[in-house]
Amino acid sequence: MLGGSKMYLDTANIEEIKEAFSLGILKGVTTNPSILLKEGKSRAKVVKEILENSEGTVFVQAIGESYDDIYRDCQEIMNLDSNRVALKIPACFNGIKVIKQSKTDNPNTIILATAIFSVEQALLCALAGSDFVAPYVNRMENNNINPYEVITKIRKIFDDRNLSTKILAASFKNTNQLVDILFAGAHTATISCDVLVNMIDKQLAEASIKIFNKDWEKLQNQI
Repeated sequence: MLGGSKMYLDTANIEEIKEAFSLGILKGVTTNPSILLKEGKSRAKVVKEILENSEGTVFVQAIGESYDDIYRDCQEIMNLDSNRVALKIPACFNGIKVIKQSKTDNPNTIILATAIFSVEQALLCALAGSDFVAPYVNRMENNNINPYEVITKIRKIFDDRNLSTKILAASFKNTNQLVDILFAGAHTATISCDVLVNMIDKQLAEASIKIFNKDWEKLQNQI
């Protein structure tokens, strides 16, 4: 169920979600407070709209700094929809404690540990029971951290120790980053609509398709 054969869409914009899900290849949606802010609506309203216009899992990020605040917000998030909503929990000290407690409360709760910048963070989150970890690829590169090396190490450690946690990479600015993290061992990724479109709309492909279409018209005129 948690396999990485499909990717996720990183947005809360309903029009983008409708358009992207028409492809039939996405596994769900990921959000965070910054993404929700762009929509100018309450979290509950946005999540409801996302659920109505998408398929699969919808990840919603818990906020707070203390253990109690993060844990309380996780409970509020799960009250939105216990079937399709999943938790995004920051990979900080109190966040990892909440991951462990949330899995103890309900082992079926799907959890994505977010804001991963190191192998150590990913390992601790996996040991706490997180189903996914989200290394921030572009942010790592911007801070002189090699995300591909980090992901390769995470994958090897997970595989060597038979940890079931999947690598769901995030934070991309271009399609090359996406290809490189998958090559490095990430199971899947969450991408913006812009990156998804850039994966599809290749100039050489578009030019070839136009030639094929014109040649087809010529053929129809000849017969």
